[in-house]
Amino acid sequence: MSTRHKKSFLPGLFSVVFVFHLTTALLAQDLSLQEIIDKLQANQSKIQDMYAETTTKITSNIQLPTDNKKQPQTMVQKARMWTKGQDKSKIEMLSPMKQTTITNGDKMAISNPETGQKMVQDLKKIKDQGIKGARDQGQMNLEKAKEFFDFSVRKLEALKPGDLETYIVTGVPKKENKFLGKMEFFIDSDKWAPVRIVMLDAKGKQINETKIEYAQMSGVWVPVKSQSVVNTPMGKMDVEMDYNNVRVNQGIKDSEFKVE
Repeated sequence: MSTRHKKSFLPGLFSVVFVFHLTTALLAQDLSLQEIIDKLQANQSKIQDMYAETTTKITSNIQLPTDNKKQPQTMVQKARMWTKGQDKSKIEMLSPMKQTTITNGDKMAISNPETGQKMVQDLKKIKDQGIKGARDQGQMNLEKAKEFFDFSVRKLEALKPGDLETYIVTGVPKKENKFLGKMEFFIDSDKWAPVRIVMLDAKGKQINETKIEYAQMSGVWVPVKSQSVVNTPMGKMDVEMDYNNVRVNQGIKDSEFKVE
């Protein structure tokens, strides 16, 4: 796995989880779009800020043409993360490499505390230049999701008394995509949160499966563990992430996200 992919995994995961919550609003077919948006905003407003310490274990048997290693390789990443509102985030990688990434509105700063190197980017400028999604990481909204996907909903009935019903929200790209055929979100009707996510390629082959466990904190269901299996033509990768010392709505100061 390249360094670039290592550092992007964590924020990418939170962006995807956020999209899953958005799709649950589509389950209420009798609601108007504005009512759906209002419900979404009400749910998201419960999390004003969040802090977590993460441990990510990555096991991979993916082999590059220049790699002579045949046995599965394991790497453990440790990090801390802060989020506030929809446009502020901070990811501090602690090991095996050190790097801090701060996003605040249209600005993003990436710094290496060991070398002193720092790079600041204008996300609005990058987006205007045609690099889609650079500004919207972690800020996906219902309108944006519906711009790229057609959604449908079906319900799995409880198999026995006491079991919860599960809703499956399916998203199919509006434009032909040779990599992604569809995404399926399995929604827990108690937490109203995605507990399983499956991605299929254009030929119907499963390329990614993620299972998420939650805990309730300050009246909000937040992820505490996720397990993903990624299948590629070069091999398989298992990713297990644990969220520890999670704190919700503790009043993180804006200065934590200062970009200079």
